[in-house]
Amino acid sequence: MLRDQDGLCAICRVAPAVHVDHDHETGAVRALLCFNCNGGLGQFRDDPDVLRAAADYVAFHTLSQRVVALAAAAGLGPVRTVRLGEPPVGSHRRPGARGTSTRGIGRSSGARRREQAGEADG
Repeated sequence: MLRDQDGLCAICRVAPAVHVDHDHETGAVRALLCFNCNGGLGQFRDDPDVLRAAADYVAFHTLSQRVVALAAAAGLGPVRTVRLGEPPVGSHRRPGARGTSTRGIGRSSGARRREQAGEADG
């Protein structure tokens, strides 16, 4: 197996293959891996969905950083990355919040301000 893999990890194909990887349910040997790749599989519980999510996460943030760098190089000023679920820049709304707050007593924030200012509801 080591010869078939040219002495390299079956995943990264860069580092020396020093660990025998196996399926934890069946015990079947899968391939030879380097220290980092073997540990990574263990940390992600050998779950392909979690591994794909991790790969997507890294790809998204790498691309996001490149976009910010390109914008800066083009002189577009400070640009920040957008995170899913974030309100737009300048918005004071929290994700999932409604347009006005009723704070559990049935009055909107505008009604509270008018009441505090001594104005009657119309």
